[in-house]
Amino acid sequence: MAGTKPCGQHKELMSNTSLRITQCACGMIHVTIYQNGLTLRMTPNSMRSTLAGMKTAMDQIDEEAVPSFGSSTIN
Repeated sequence: MAGTKPCGQHKELMSNTSLRITQCACGMIHVTIYQNGLTLRMTPNSMRSTLAGMKTAMDQIDEEAVPSFGSSTIN
């Protein structure tokens, strides 16, 4: 991104083998995905919306992964 200043000091919020999330002194959240080197920069509110959408998608994926045999009651 030409013409933009690099962010200042970062505080690490979390890190694991898949990603690292930091917050810049200006308040921006940086989410770095290690697998492809992609870094997303977003506001805290944007991150909340993004993660809520990702959780909804994962819930649907998880539901599809569980075989459904119907329901019945056995006494």
